[in-house]
Amino acid sequence: MTSPMTLTVDPTATAPALTLRPWQDSDIPVVVAAHRDTVMRRWLMRSLDDEDQARAWLADLDAGWAAGTALSWAIEQDGTVVGSFVVKAANPPKTLATGVGYWTVAEARGKGIASRCVEAATEWLFNGQDIMPADEIELLHTVGNDGSCRVARKCGYALDSVLAPLPPEFPDYGHRHLRKRPS
Repeated sequence: MTSPMTLTVDPTATAPALTLRPWQDSDIPVVVAAHRDTVMRRWLMRSLDDEDQARAWLADLDAGWAAGTALSWAIEQDGTVVGSFVVKAANPPKTLATGVGYWTVAEARGKGIASRCVEAATEWLFNGQDIMPADEIELLHTVGNDGSCRVARKCGYALDSVLAPLPPEFPDYGHRHLRKRPS
């Protein structure tokens, strides 16, 4: 059983530190508000419409921690939740490697938050932790999600393949970006 933990993303010259912390029940209103954003909903596998669905989502996240299959955090900047970040264990044939995923609230997009979290998590996964060891990490997104494609490239994740749709969970083509542990 894996216990939730906190990760810190260092500040930059132009941006404050970020904290990746376990989700809390008090975050439910932020989650529901974020999921009302039509831009974000377009790319999500699971959209949440109300507090009951958000509560169920948080219970699923807790189950992922307990099973060691998905480590999920709220991204916090200056005391405000600005997004979500997850590290998922490989789950063949859907995912062939450890994966990272994220979303940010509308006000936080385009500020480098997702790429800073991906980079920090990549370093954490590759450098000595024993919770979810990884030799390669994949970043999957729907074709057309240009923001996620930019994050992948910025963080050194090469486009590995174009994935065919797998309805109903993945109704559109996808990109699989991959980064391997440095030798």
